[in-house]
Amino acid sequence: MKKSRKSLAALLLLALIAGTLSGCGSGGSAEPAKLSFAESASIETIQALKGKPVTLTGYMATLSPLSGEYIYLMNLPYQSCPFCVPNTQQLANTMAVYAAKGTKFEFTDRPVRITGKIELGSFTDEYGYEYNYRIVDAKYEIVDLSQVSGAYALYQSLAEDGVIADVNAMFDYLLFTCQWTDYQSSYVDDNGIQVPYYLYPGDAENLLQDTGAYGYAAQADPDYFPGLIARVNAVDGTQLTELAEILADSAELEAYARGQLAQGAYTYDEAADKYTLNDDQNLLNRFNDIYARFSQWLTRYQL
Repeated sequence: MKKSRKSLAALLLLALIAGTLSGCGSGGSAEPAKLSFAESASIETIQALKGKPVTLTGYMATLSPLSGEYIYLMNLPYQSCPFCVPNTQQLANTMAVYAAKGTKFEFTDRPVRITGKIELGSFTDEYGYEYNYRIVDAKYEIVDLSQVSGAYALYQSLAEDGVIADVNAMFDYLLFTCQWTDYQSSYVDDNGIQVPYYLYPGDAENLLQDTGAYGYAAQADPDYFPGLIARVNAVDGTQLTELAEILADSAELEAYARGQLAQGAYTYDEAADKYTLNDDQNLLNRFNDIYARFSQWLTRYQL
């Protein structure tokens, strides 16, 4: 199954996230501007820092290239894959950091403080990840954990459980339930040509039952959302209530979206050979709202 990109939705979502975050300036100082992951989500902040030195503290994703040419910097440890806006390759809450010429990064699972310069552009790296800015000419130093906040223990517990990566992956499934009519599959015709087509209702139902690599049977299980919420509460039932509420709202939206599918709340355009959800915009708006809340929650974790 090939997923079509929701480019407009992604842009709107990024604008929503950026609009809720305040920027930081360099203050005209030669010293590097101290950047946080929350501030890096604001395009105004990044544009103001173009070509200027910045410093950012985080962890190297384990997927970072073995060559050491660059790394993916994240604000949680032990994450394998960079976070992306759902159904795109656009980095979210992850910064691509490129080593200074003639140097390379040696992987470490300890927190690091990156110092480099902000570069703007349109970049697609060897893994296919896309971003409009990155840190270049960078070097790093290991952070002394005795100097970080007391929230570090919660950081570690979240990361070691792996629940944040699973919650992030959940949003790919949630978007599918809300926008399955914009997803594509393909078949090979008699001439050996691969022909794409938009999913039919039966295709969507089958994917919800498919236990394969591209299926959603595990997520469609009635115990899926309760299980995620239980894992969050097990890490800390007091400090993580907001994340639990985000998951509860996600479960409510998933139930509504699947109900729309079951009730046949869609129309068919024969000329386009494509289905459209009757409540398409409301479903997308609700999804974007929940995902924006999660993105904003995630950026608060900063060493």
